[in-house]
Amino acid sequence: MDNNKIFLRGFELEDYILINKWRNDPEIQNLLSGNFRYVSSEIEKEWVKQKMMNNTKELYLAICLAEGGCEMIGYTSINNIDYINRCAHGGGIIIGNRQYRDGEIRYEVGKMIRELVFDHMNLNRFTGACLAEHKTSKIMMEACGFQLEGVKRQAVYKNGIYHDQLFFSLLREDYYKLMQEGEYTLKAYAKRIKSIRKHRYIKRKQSRR
Repeated sequence: MDNNKIFLRGFELEDYILINKWRNDPEIQNLLSGNFRYVSSEIEKEWVKQKMMNNTKELYLAICLAEGGCEMIGYTSINNIDYINRCAHGGGIIIGNRQYRDGEIRYEVGKMIRELVFDHMNLNRFTGACLAEHKTSKIMMEACGFQLEGVKRQAVYKNGIYHDQLFFSLLREDYYKLMQEGEYTLKAYAKRIKSIRKHRYIKRKQSRR
C-alpha cells in the first residue's frame, strides 16, 4: 500500500540491520509499552526471517519513503489476526528515523493500516493499546475514532515501576461512518487533536479549582 509520501511493504532480510538499531535505542523503547532489552543482530536477523514467512495471525510491514531511494524509516504490524471473529490488534507504529517523527507521517501510516484492516482484510474490529502516561498516543487514537474500552491496572512493569495500560477499539461501522463524513482527512484529524487537547486542558483547569 502507498500514497505520495510513504508506502508499506513486507519485511526484507536486510531490514534487520535498521530494526536492530531501533530496537536497541532506549529513546524509542521508552515510547513503547514493552520493556527494554538488548537484542543481538543475530537474533534480530532470525526474527525478521520469521516475520517474512506467511503467517495468517500477524503481518509485519516496513514503512518506507516513496521517493529518494525508498528509505525504510520505521515499521508497524497487525497482530492477533482472527478471521473467524474478524478482529485484529495494532502492534504500534515505530518511526526509527527522528526526522520523520511528526504527526503527519504517523497519521498517513495509521490511515493505510486502517484501510488494510477494513477494506482489504474485511475485518470488523481493530484494537490498540498504550501506557496510560503516553498522552500523545492516546490522543492520536481518539482522534482516529478509537474508543477507550478499559484500563488494565499495573499491567506493565517497566523502568522499575508498574504502569496502567489503556485499551482502545475501532469498529468497522465507525470507520465507514467517519469515512463517509470526511473525517479521515489530515485537516479533520488535526482539528480533532486540537479539540481533544483543548477539552483536556479545560477539564484539568476546572479540576484545580
